[in-house]
Amino acid sequence: MSHQISQSEENTKMNELLFRRLTVEDAAESHVAGLRKADEFGFDVFIVSAKTPFHRDDCKRLLHDAPAVVERYFPSYPDIYHSKGWSMFHSIDRVYDASRIECRLGFVCQTSFASALLELARS
Repeated sequence: MSHQISQSEENTKMNELLFRRLTVEDAAESHVAGLRKADEFGFDVFIVSAKTPFHRDDCKRLLHDAPAVVERYFPSYPDIYHSKGWSMFHSIDRVYDASRIECRLGFVCQTSFASALLELARS
């Protein structure tokens, strides 16, 4: 399982931006986006998470070697993580797809793994 390794809370939250997490600010903004379109759409249900870089064809490899898949999308992540003493989950067993909220409401989280990684590299 992806959650069975010992990591700091910060490290875990960063990893989860790849496949299931969002910031409090993005959560609040997603509700605002829903309210803006409520008259048009009425009731609907959405998965809201940071936009994942992964594609369907990554699934099998994510399950068995997530660090290699992440490195393919973010070649600098191993060095940045190493400088912080962080690690990537060995396995990612599910990826949340937030494309429906993007299509229906035009909402995309402002924070992603890519933006957080850039910020981490600067610190």
